[in-house]
Amino acid sequence: MANETPVHFFDITSILPTPSKSWSPNTLRTRLVLNFKKIPYTQSFISYPDIAPLLKSLSVPPLQGGNYPYTLPAIAHPASITSNSNPSGVINDSWPIALHLESTFPSPHYPTIFPSEGSYALALAVAKLVNVMIPATRRVLLPKIPAILDERGAEYFRQTRAEMFGKPLEEMALESEELGKAWVSLEADLKVVAEMLKGNNNSGAEGKEKKKGPFFEGEQAGYADLVFAGFLTWYERGDRDAWERAVSIGDGEIRRFWDACLPWIDGQGEGKEYVFET
Repeated sequence: MANETPVHFFDITSILPTPSKSWSPNTLRTRLVLNFKKIPYTQSFISYPDIAPLLKSLSVPPLQGGNYPYTLPAIAHPASITSNSNPSGVINDSWPIALHLESTFPSPHYPTIFPSEGSYALALAVAKLVNVMIPATRRVLLPKIPAILDERGAEYFRQTRAEMFGKPLEEMALESEELGKAWVSLEADLKVVAEMLKGNNNSGAEGKEKKKGPFFEGEQAGYADLVFAGFLTWYERGDRDAWERAVSIGDGEIRRFWDACLPWIDGQGEGKEYVFET
């Protein structure tokens, strides 16, 4: 059966020690889904300049739009991924991967990432809010990322991001006024997240009853939580001081959320180089 075969997960490498080696908010979404659903998986870490050659060799079509047509995360699972355009059984992009894993490893045998009728829409809303925070987060974090990458990856990252922003990352790091503006924007958006996590529910005419549990839907986590947890982990791995500032916003909701998600953030698959068998 397809769900008896381990999934292979391709992540972006860093020089951080295990279990903190994974740092990208996009690949972390997939790692969190694998760990949350308790799906058996193997993993390999890929340096930035090797990502495009790897995906091309595995017949993965380029993503449409965006600056980088070949990106991670990607998973290989030929037992369940069958496509004329992808004979190697590999797909990339975090959202399609999440949906594929949910359908291939369904509940009740595996925990669901969409525990209620509103979970899918909630995940879309949280992903949209995270996307709103990305420009300001880039200002805060991107100058720090080369320091956690392998030598080849750091060189690639500096070059490609300088091309994207029209200036070296080191120059961005010195723009204190722009950094201050970024934090004003981030704190406003993170306060919205804190209120969502607080989640007061109407409880009759007497007033409101506070939601129980640390997650967006209370005691049951879903894909919305995994998306935001991946975003927070980007901070924690890239700049611990920035992470501390982020999780301190609100009345402890974000920090409690973080603590509840840690087992899925830190979970690891078996380290293994992937070999495509024709």
